[in-house]
Amino acid sequence: MVTALLERGEISYYGREGEVEALETEFGAYVGAPFTLACSSGTAALHSAFFGLGLGTGDEVIAPTFTFLSTVMPLFVVNATPVLVDCEPDTGNIDPAVIEAAITARTRAVVVVHINGHSCDMERIVDICRRRDLRLVEDCSHAHGAMYTDTRVGTFGDVSVFSLQGAKLTAAGQGGLLLTASREIFERAVLLGHFRNRAFDDVTSDEYRPFATTGYGLNYRMHPLAAALARRQFEDLDAYIDGREANLGRLSEGLAAVPAVLPPARKAYVTRHPYFNYKPLYDAEAMGGLDRHLYIRALQAEGAPVGDSTSLPLHREHLFQVRDDLSRTYGRDPSRRVYADGDLPNAESYAERALRIPTYTDPRPRLIDQIIDAFDKVARARGALLDYARSNP
Repeated sequence: MVTALLERGEISYYGREGEVEALETEFGAYVGAPFTLACSSGTAALHSAFFGLGLGTGDEVIAPTFTFLSTVMPLFVVNATPVLVDCEPDTGNIDPAVIEAAITARTRAVVVVHINGHSCDMERIVDICRRRDLRLVEDCSHAHGAMYTDTRVGTFGDVSVFSLQGAKLTAAGQGGLLLTASREIFERAVLLGHFRNRAFDDVTSDEYRPFATTGYGLNYRMHPLAAALARRQFEDLDAYIDGREANLGRLSEGLAAVPAVLPPARKAYVTRHPYFNYKPLYDAEAMGGLDRHLYIRALQAEGAPVGDSTSLPLHREHLFQVRDDLSRTYGRDPSRRVYADGDLPNAESYAERALRIPTYTDPRPRLIDQIIDAFDKVARARGALLDYARSNP
């Protein structure tokens, strides 16, 4: 597919055509969205989503603190203000209970992230947004093919975004997809990052058609080769998910019987879990307070492919802890909250407890059983490890 493009010299598009058109059509039909727009990255797609909603100066958007920075940073580019909130202690997903408490007269929208591929509690979140007249953005960058009560994620919000970065289950190397049922959101997103041919193809309303020639200043077009790579990956998406659910379901079942480690939570409403990441939680108390890094080293000594989960909640990052309103670059909001360590404790605890194990797609029953055995062996060596820690402070 990619080789054929190179042979034809098909390396750039101006309109909705070729591999980009095919990817948009196929992925949009899979998720169930009337309008799909391919972008150069997931970050570009998120910027397009926020712009498509008309967010701007003075608008607050409630967002999870436990997420990758791209979920939140484009809000500054549209001059909106992110309001970071805490997560559920077991999933890492945004906690619906704290969303409502964070709503103010300036709140215009909520953005949620299906962390590690585990769906957020969408029924509760949608209810809050409807009752409080808020727009809803779904960041599905971890959740290709995920389902909440047999409905695909990406269909609950006013607009949703899927990253196609190289580690994702549908990968383009770099790329992103915006999906929506709203023609206005779609046309505004097209105009932000696409112009001339593509805008002539897709911007038909009387309000926005006059801007089709120039667009609104950016170039977020997806490269044809990226679209072709993503289409090829997309063909195998369901098989990838089936493989991960089998392998990691087996791993969770085994780890559930081992002290000091909690397999990743899976709520009853999650009917399909793509496992973008597999992150069990370490219970230090069950190991007598043993340092997590020493626990990981012991697991690695037993051959287990276990690593530290290095993601920090955004409120622990410098940008959100200083009174720097980016006024030389973006709009200034003097009321923007400055956060401190300890402000959002569930997210901090989740980050401090999370371990990382690779997500295996092909059948690996023997390896999975070996990983379980390694966790069990380390748990049984609790006393020896505590003695070692005391003698090697």
